[in-house]
Amino acid sequence: MKKQFIIIAGIVLAFSACKKDSTPKSTQLLKKLTLIDNGDTTITNLTYDNSKKMTLFKANDGTESKFTYTGEKLTVLEIKLDANNKTKLEITYDGAKAKTAVNTIYQNNEVKFTYKVAYTTDASNRVTEILIKNNENTSTIGKHVFSYVNNNVSKIQSYVGETLTTTRDFTYGTKKSPFLNSNLKHVVDVSLAQFYSANEIVKQKYNIGNVEREIINSYTFDSQNFPLTANVSEKVIPSGTPEVTKLVFGY
Repeated sequence: MKKQFIIIAGIVLAFSACKKDSTPKSTQLLKKLTLIDNGDTTITNLTYDNSKKMTLFKANDGTESKFTYTGEKLTVLEIKLDANNKTKLEITYDGAKAKTAVNTIYQNNEVKFTYKVAYTTDASNRVTEILIKNNENTSTIGKHVFSYVNNNVSKIQSYVGETLTTTRDFTYGTKKSPFLNSNLKHVVDVSLAQFYSANEIVKQKYNIGNVEREIINSYTFDSQNFPLTANVSEKVIPSGTPEVTKLVFGY
């Protein structure tokens, strides 16, 4: 689960070490994310277009997420799990609102499943529900329901059919998310929630079946309140032994 925290699909660069970098701190972009877990290191590079929209989220373990835009709208999200397996989400909009999508699952480089997706949005065009149906659009596979507090995703409830299977609650601090300037406008996939929120996640609680776990993030920040490092402590509630990893953010 710790890797899910940083890599999309449910899914997670070299540091900008040049001291002559003229990017203003208030609009700086996360370019490298390093996960150190029990001696193993996973490095994720983030790439942006000229409008500072994130186009690639690529880790050295072979996973990557590719973002394609039409104007300012994310219209294709491809998540590569390995050399032979990926998902491709193609999104349509009604004005400024995410409306529908087709999600294609590839296994061994062949189409295995195709799902239809419908979005529900609020008055601020935020996605509040992702409904997943079979390709014939006749039966419900599941859904994700989102709640928000200010500019942050505060809760995600995931269902298989009509059965609630996973609940995730997020608590935020008052400083900045490392993804603040990635320009993600809509949470069109559950894996994108961390890129949408404006503030840093300080605690997560999630329930899978009868098991409840808690993740607590302890940060250091730069002078503009962007995270530099985070110690991530995860444990089973109430009395599990914490497992600690470290994140290093490079801009």
